[in-house]
Amino acid sequence: MKTRTVLVTGAAGFIGSNFVRIFSKRFPKIKIVGVDDFSSGKKSLLDRRIIFYNASVADAKAVEKIFNKHRPEYVFHFAAMPRVSLSVEKPAETTKANIYGTALLLEKSRDYKVKRFVFSSSSSVYGGAKILPTKEGENPPNPVSPYALQKYAGELLCQSFGKLYGLESVCLRYFNVFGPGQYGDSPYSTVMSAWLERLYFPKKGQRPFLEGDGKQSRDFCFVDNAVEANILAFESVREFFGDVFNIAHGERTDLLAVKVLIEEFSGKKLSLKKRPIRLGDVRHTHADISKARKMFGYKPIVSFEAGLQKTVEWFKQRASTRT
Repeated sequence: MKTRTVLVTGAAGFIGSNFVRIFSKRFPKIKIVGVDDFSSGKKSLLDRRIIFYNASVADAKAVEKIFNKHRPEYVFHFAAMPRVSLSVEKPAETTKANIYGTALLLEKSRDYKVKRFVFSSSSSVYGGAKILPTKEGENPPNPVSPYALQKYAGELLCQSFGKLYGLESVCLRYFNVFGPGQYGDSPYSTVMSAWLERLYFPKKGQRPFLEGDGKQSRDFCFVDNAVEANILAFESVREFFGDVFNIAHGERTDLLAVKVLIEEFSGKKLSLKKRPIRLGDVRHTHADISKARKMFGYKPIVSFEAGLQKTVEWFKQRASTRT
């Protein structure tokens, strides 16, 4: 039977809105039901063509209504209360959204016979991998914040529902996702979006800054690559029961190189205020993506430089249309 309906949580968020845009073009006959409470999503990113519910994934009545009315065959769970600092400040509130909300969606997916649940996890569950490039099996989870713990708990819930009820699920651990739709003040903002926000929308007394010497590196993942991973997980004929996969570019770029590229693509000088390195900051991230490549054919479809150029163009467009 061909898929008729999918549910996308966090449909007005950075990754969720990009997913809706690409998925709807790829599969125009599949109905998309979206849910978002705008706690971190933006109305400007919401695709008005989808069936949309303004609700929290932790609202049991709303979630039951959505599943009962639309009976989605696949669930793409992007929604979360993000940001490590917020989880440190409000561990109980973020736990309700990020753990209870995920458990509720899994429960309804079980009840309504969902074919596969695709969960957006995070590389933060590693807590600073000791072996680079990071392989899922070589670096056991070591979450050091409530947010990382909540994402890890989501993975364990997916695995538990697989064992108990036979519910298929895939857990995607994203590394430093960036791209159009990521505002510089976003809870998920990467260093380049923060820099570009200040470059194109300067505010008095708020200079962009560089923490440390700039030689620290990150495995940045352009958002279209993260979306492609979700689509490949959706299409795969394999069975998955909470299997975990790194989703990244598979290469790392240091922050000084990012600065040079932003200046090249924008034609603007990026003047950075120096700050000390953040306490506990990870020096390097570098994902091994071979497992995702082997199991469902994932590979980056957009290079880091091409993705950064697209991101700069998005900021330019926002600045040109600003009133």
